Amino acid sequence: MIFLASEHKGEVEPLFDHFPFRKQSDYYLYENLILYINHGKGGLQLAFKSVDISQKHDISFAVLFGYAGCVSGCGLGEIVSISKVKLLDNSLKPVFNPVKVKRVDGFKCLELITLLGGFSFDNDYLKLFGELVDREAYFFAKAFKAIDKPCFIFKLVSDLNTNESLVSFNKEQFSIDRFVEFLKVALWLDKDELLREIFVNTGITESKVLEGLKKLIEMKRYTFTERQNLYKRLTVNREKPKGKPFKLDAVFIEEGVDKAFLSLDLEKGSYLIRDYTSYFHNLKDRVAIILANKKGELLRKTPDGYTPNGGSGYSILASYNCIYDCSYCFLKGYFKSFNPVIFANLSDYFKALEGVIKSDLRRPLYFYLGTFSDPIALSAYGNFVEQFIWFFENIDDEVFLEIRTKSVRIERLLELESPKNVIFAFSLSPQSVIEKYEFFTPPLASRIKVIKKLDSKGFKVGVRFDPVFIDKIEDYKPIVDFINTIKNLHSVEVGFLRFDKNDYKNMLDKSPSVLRGLEFTRGMYRYPDDKIKNAIEFFKRELKEFYLSMEY
Repeated sequence: MIFLASEHKGEVEPLFDHFPFRKQSDYYLYENLILYINHGKGGLQLAFKSVDISQKHDISFAVLFGYAGCVSGCGLGEIVSISKVKLLDNSLKPVFNPVKVKRVDGFKCLELITLLGGFSFDNDYLKLFGELVDREAYFFAKAFKAIDKPCFIFKLVSDLNTNESLVSFNKEQFSIDRFVEFLKVALWLDKDELLREIFVNTGITESKVLEGLKKLIEMKRYTFTERQNLYKRLTVNREKPKGKPFKLDAVFIEEGVDKAFLSLDLEKGSYLIRDYTSYFHNLKDRVAIILANKKGELLRKTPDGYTPNGGSGYSILASYNCIYDCSYCFLKGYFKSFNPVIFANLSDYFKALEGVIKSDLRRPLYFYLGTFSDPIALSAYGNFVEQFIWFFENIDDEVFLEIRTKSVRIERLLELESPKNVIFAFSLSPQSVIEKYEFFTPPLASRIKVIKKLDSKGFKVGVRFDPVFIDKIEDYKPIVDFINTIKNLHSVEVGFLRFDKNDYKNMLDKSPSVLRGLEFTRGMYRYPDDKIKNAIEFFKRELKEFYLSMEY
């Protein structure tokens, strides 16, 4: 059975012209389709009643259809598939946990905001969180996630919310035929368990493709695990790499933040917030910077095999994310949002650093500014990088600060005396990789140019090949030739794409194309061992010295 719900009867009334529903006690029935109408009783009632009916009838998946107002990215009468639902409370503060829902091929895919209170027309604010607004979808999605049933949400754009007015459509002028066609396909799919499974896992609705996949699975007698791996491969191979430029539409400032080191225009588009966490999880990607004070963990011990020379290391959790959009960035799987966060309580970090340097007597000892962000790229918004460099000026010679970056913003750094224990580690890739995967980053030639400038002034330079793209291994040869000319080279790191199961699952949703060629081995998704060994042999032939990051 398929469960279909709507908040108002007017939203689904046209469906009665296509499907001869029969009235039951509190729902309508047509073949294997149950329709429940909530008659405007609100999102919580919709969620509770939908789950109650669904569990009594053992439904295979649930669908919510209804109207929504648009704050950006779509037009009147358009029917869209929702990918994520977020809840804003009565004061328009985001509730912590957004909910992801299944997407359907062939429909524009957007993010939806459920407003707990009355509707707001503050377009500039709402569009930071999603493209559409309604009053019920979050509760529906949350309820079906709780009972672990697949859930799809479709919205017809009924209103354009602007700062000046509400532009509503005349429902007689718009068609729901696309949604009707989807329901017809869904009814067909639901009669075949395998076809339904393929659809739920891939979002594919094209009958020929579904029949072909079914035939393949049956012919090869795929097990459940083999089928799941097939669905993952389909997701990975159908997606093309694409990036989204960072556009600073707003700044969110946590109460109590010291703004002394910042260089941001806070006069417009800035919002004072009590706690940054829920905003970080709910904002749309790449629309805002968040300024906050870091609570709890300030330094994190690095995994084994992370540091050169057998040293010990700690990541400095002073910022999250960056202004670039590299397809392979593990942070896309690690965080729910890809908006930069800069933590302003630097004095707390310096105290924590002093404590660890005194208590951890292993040497060499490395501290990494850039494990979870690109600090040089973010230095356009403040001088926190310089402050960390100044702190390390008078530290033990065997204690190092590594600043990892793809940025070429080094003008202010060149004004400093070359610090003896600071390593400027540049992530380098062939230009062919940069163009395909490292969106909006400086080209290889520009990175090499700034490395030469730093090297000529006596700065310690590191080079990081992490990740190496094995299918482009020969393109690394000119970069290796350049590395052999660096006078103040500290170290070269070689690493390969690797994701744990949870990050792999998240990357399937955010950036699946980069997962091509990876397989589950040695506890992570990575390239096959034979390909990794061949790549390592290449670097052994071409480089005087390098270290492997977290590989063996």
